[in-house]
Amino acid sequence: MSIPVNPKREVYENLARVGSALSSAVRLELLELLAQGERSVDELARLTGTTVANASQHLQKLKQAGLIVGRKDA
Repeated sequence: MSIPVNPKREVYENLARVGSALSSAVRLELLELLAQGERSVDELARLTGTTVANASQHLQKLKQAGLIVGRKDA
């Protein structure tokens, strides 16, 4: 006998992911900067006073939550 799947579970999981992504002041600042226009990770790191590696990790969390999309430039 299989356990019935709760159709709301995916919605709850997505909301939890978004909530987690918004739980950081740095990520909120990154969202604000990106709302003003497209910026590179280097520029975002400089503007937020973080390292490039740290900014990149924060951006990845925002991307996983579906709050931003990324693209790579050569």
